[in-house]
Amino acid sequence: KKKFGKHLQVLRKKRNYTQWKLAEIIGVDSKYLSRLESGYSSPSFDMLQKLAEALKVDIELLFRFTDMETREELEQELKSADVKELKLILKLVNDVIL
Repeated sequence: KKKFGKHLQVLRKKRNYTQWKLAEIIGVDSKYLSRLESGYSSPSFDMLQKLAEALKVDIELLFRFTDMETREELEQELKSADVKELKLILKLVNDVIL
């Protein structure tokens, strides 16, 4: 749920919509949209259709989490990683490059 919510937030911001504006477009309360983005609620299929239409994407794209990660999100993940996680990431990168 949290990955979906974060991804939904990225898609919303790419359209330059506030939570309030997107909620208005799809006919829900902005608090519900906030719960979706924070991972506390799951959308129904009908809601997925409304979200996809409002964001001008295919429903499938709502579930492509890794394709939509922005540089800022990756930087945030790296900043919050502990030393053990960073060493693993570095090893993976070295394995791919070398």
